[in-house]
Amino acid sequence: MNFVQLAIPFFILALLVEFCFGALVKRQTYRLSDTVNSLQLGVLSRLVGILRLSFSAVVISWFVSKLGVESWSPDHWIYWLLSFVAYDFCYYWKHRFGHEWRIMWASHVAHHQSQDYNLSTALRQTSTDYIGFVFYLPLYLLGMPVEVVISVGSLNLVYQFWVHTEHVKTLGVLDYILVTPANHRVHHAVNHGYLDKNYGGVFILWDRLFATFVMEDQAKECIYGIRHPLNSWNPLWANFHVWLDTAYICFQANTSRDKFLVWFRSPAWAPGSLSAKVERQSDSEKYQPAVSFFNKAYTFIQFWIVTGVALMLQAGQNMLPRSLVLTVFVALLGSILIQGYWLEARRYAYLFEWIRLISLLFCSVIVPFLWPGLAFELASFDVLELLRVFCVICLAVLSVNHLLIREPKYSPGA
Repeated sequence: MNFVQLAIPFFILALLVEFCFGALVKRQTYRLSDTVNSLQLGVLSRLVGILRLSFSAVVISWFVSKLGVESWSPDHWIYWLLSFVAYDFCYYWKHRFGHEWRIMWASHVAHHQSQDYNLSTALRQTSTDYIGFVFYLPLYLLGMPVEVVISVGSLNLVYQFWVHTEHVKTLGVLDYILVTPANHRVHHAVNHGYLDKNYGGVFILWDRLFATFVMEDQAKECIYGIRHPLNSWNPLWANFHVWLDTAYICFQANTSRDKFLVWFRSPAWAPGSLSAKVERQSDSEKYQPAVSFFNKAYTFIQFWIVTGVALMLQAGQNMLPRSLVLTVFVALLGSILIQGYWLEARRYAYLFEWIRLISLLFCSVIVPFLWPGLAFELASFDVLELLRVFCVICLAVLSVNHLLIREPKYSPGA
């Protein structure tokens, strides 16, 4: 069972509770732009599952069948407990190499880009992790059933959600046994002495065993983010910037050895003269382009609408034609990308949003002809009619705002 899918409503509720608590104690850890960007990456990480790129399943199945591994029966609680611990051990090494190898950091970096630390940071997940599964291959080769790996893996991920908060200080002795907010804050910090520590998922014991454990110093405030600040709310750039940077360094390297090593060395390493270009420290000032209240409010509303559609698409994809699912996927991807432009107050955000809405309006007309005979109804509502109403309302809102503002505010630093 995948517990992550079941936990999504509780994640959202917990975000709201933490936000209200921060306001109550006058220590708010949320910024709208950063929070929306983190949640966008979370939605994208779920959406890519629609593409069904089952490379990992093919590799795992090949090894299991080639070696004649037989799965054991999970008919006793001790098997589940041992599986949970074994999975966390494998997660420790996957997570550690996710910081020590550039080819894995390129995927994992998305989770660390936020310069804030709150529960939305936990949902900031990558969409490009197609390598990390190899660290769980030993579990399958030991005969662990697929359903057990999925279950304990999703429980591991659900546990990690709650430790992304600044409002829980220390938990005493538990800080030395389990991953807690105190020691996971260290993991997300870029301070000297904190960087690349505390890799555990549930048990911090692995870090203590392999000398990667550091306890949070109450006198040393954590600075969050990455050493090379993203300075963007573009969710696609967030997923691919390190991949592109690594490919560039690989191309510029003079020897075949260096071209290979750049993928399997530290993210801070680069060959020869290129090393000077990658040694840049993290800025302490948080990235926050000046945007209008309209930009923020409009993007916030659009995000939750897109998120709702994304969750419904994921739940109902097996009942829809594959071509329609991929079409909606592209539309959602474009919508999320444009939201990033709104949060950066880009000049062309208005133009792209008009193009998006007019395209959706056009699609609402031609879709019945492209997929004839398909019922476009949901809970007695005509989905296409709702889409037309949505587009018309948004176009009207944009028109009124344009007449009142004339020119959207733009921050040169965006």
